[in-house]
Amino acid sequence: MNSATISTKGQLVIPNRFRKALHLQAGDRVSFTLEGKKLSLQREQPKSARLVRGKFGRPVLVAPPGAPPMTPERVKSMLSELP
Repeated sequence: MNSATISTKGQLVIPNRFRKALHLQAGDRVSFTLEGKKLSLQREQPKSARLVRGKFGRPVLVAPPGAPPMTPERVKSMLSELP
């Protein structure tokens, strides 16, 4: 178990291993739930695609939940619609 200290402004630093496990990045939104005497944190699901850093530091586009699969045919179709 990791621990952290709450600042005088009520801020808390989420340890790196938990940020990585939840794929949290600066600017991401999280929600909190109080379960008895435990505070639960959950990353809010984005409503649109977003860029994240992949395993080797390269940008990767991540689609939101429920988005249709991105197949080569779909990409070609989308690109053909561009001016």
